[in-house]
Amino acid sequence: ALADKQQVAYGILVQSALLGQDDVLAQLIAAYRRFHLPARLSELDVDIHNTAEIDRVIAHTLRPVESIHYLPVTLTPDTLRAAFEKVEFFRI
Repeated sequence: ALADKQQVAYGILVQSALLGQDDVLAQLIAAYRRFHLPARLSELDVDIHNTAEIDRVIAHTLRPVESIHYLPVTLTPDTLRAAFEKVEFFRI
């Protein structure tokens, strides 16, 4: 489904943020804008300021079956929240 592909696309931005790859993040956001892919949570109908909603997204993302656990970083709800915020407020 289109929504799933959009979530995967957004997830790649979050992974870049988690890995500290600001140059990659900037390039991806620019490309996503050209191709009309979501570069903000609001484009996925998620409000970054709604703590309960973000907590649900974080819990879903941190499920053991998710591929994000293959990243070479320590994942906690706080590190993931920081990555979402970095993507959300990143300026290129």
